[in-house]
Amino acid sequence: MTAFRVEPDVFDAFPAARFAAVIARGIDNRRGSDEAAARLAAAVEATRQAFAGMDPKVLPAIGVWREAFGARGWTPSKYFSSIEALVRRISRGGDLPSINPAVDLANSVSLRRLVPIGAHDLGSATQGIVVRLAAPEDRFRPMGDGPDETPDPGEIVYASGLDVRTRRWVWRQSRTGLVTATTRDVLFPIDGFDPVTGDAVRAAAAELADLVPTLLGGSAHVYHIDPEHPSAD
Repeated sequence: MTAFRVEPDVFDAFPAARFAAVIARGIDNRRGSDEAAARLAAAVEATRQAFAGMDPKVLPAIGVWREAFGARGWTPSKYFSSIEALVRRISRGGDLPSINPAVDLANSVSLRRLVPIGAHDLGSATQGIVVRLAAPEDRFRPMGDGPDETPDPGEIVYASGLDVRTRRWVWRQSRTGLVTATTRDVLFPIDGFDPVTGDAVRAAAAELADLVPTLLGGSAHVYHIDPEHPSAD
């Protein structure tokens, strides 16, 4: 099974888009909680000190996402990429709570490298996960207990079958496929654009692939996704 792939339509719209997929298998997501939480707290504090009082949109690593969202007709001041949302929250005095070790590690590396990093339970994604344009039959289950949503036509989504895991590329994750304490297999997708954040994507993937098996056990493999190599098999 192809665990992760990016459809050609996405690269047609954004030829400079680059992805890394860190696929971890056989982890114990109850291990390493103290160290993962400490790494997250350190990354939060470093972000707070580095960007306090700053408008995150002036950072090239965040500006490139605002440009991409604007190009798709998504108002950048309304829809923030996940990395912009994190930096805004922290730079304005907010905190980022510990969730579980796998998610804490993803968030800590995301802040350190200033790239969006997701965390998806592969056990619930029997068809793998694909980045593609939304289909009319797609459904998205927002966090909380709100009703299902239908993504807009042409919206870039992360999906498993017709189950949309993330809307507007790296804007908001669904409540389905969340990584929990019992999750064994995880996809950590990392998104960016050459040349602005391409190196950061690769560095983040290497860092996460080292941290996850060290703290959580199991194995981790990195796949770099571009127009010539669109899938992680």
